Amino acid sequence: MAVIAKKKLSEKVVDEIRKRIDSGELNIGDKLPNQNVLSQELGVSRTSLREAMNILDLLGVIEQKPGFGTVIRKRVPQINPEGLRPTLLTDEKTTKELLEARLIIETGTARLTAQHATQKQAQSLSGMVEQMRDCLESKRFKEYSLVDLKFHKTVADMSKNRFLREAFVSIKQHMELFITEHTTLLSHVLEDSQKHHIAICGAIADQDPERAAREMEKHIIYLQGSFEMYNKVQS
Repeated sequence: MAVIAKKKLSEKVVDEIRKRIDSGELNIGDKLPNQNVLSQELGVSRTSLREAMNILDLLGVIEQKPGFGTVIRKRVPQINPEGLRPTLLTDEKTTKELLEARLIIETGTARLTAQHATQKQAQSLSGMVEQMRDCLESKRFKEYSLVDLKFHKTVADMSKNRFLREAFVSIKQHMELFITEHTTLLSHVLEDSQKHHIAICGAIADQDPERAAREMEKHIIYLQGSFEMYNKVQS
């Protein structure tokens, strides 16, 4: 197979995995080669491959099975990021709509997750909150944004509601763009945002559905406010 050419290498890797699944070369349940083999096969660095694996994991396409490896869970969703690209700088309408959608979807997932999550699952969320704190203290903002997104995806996964999980996946790619840009341009608000994640995690650990929903709502309303303030300053 030809080596993947330039452009955004992680996106090219995702496209290649999509093609292999669509063609039948890879099937649901198949195990992917290890990262050393796959990065050499595709002609990309381990860093680009890891970025692609993070995207596929967040889309729910792959699953890491301890002691076994990475397996294909489902096809890669056909999402066109150019058709709906949230950006703090140029697309105010899209970002407002994204945050409105998040407010509806994620308050519901937080409520259900607080009902269903085990203590072990709550501990995994707590671990992500600690990772975010470490990233914030060392100003590793890009890494912070990845863990932030993983936190919200995990809350959706733990809801045990397939339709809410799929609704989350449908906006995940746009969330990733928003979180990355928000983290970079508005890093001064991350300390407050981090406190919100701690509160959400605490409500889920306490199995308090209404509090979990309120804390998630508070978090997203805060994001809406910081976005509106940013636009006022820029105008």
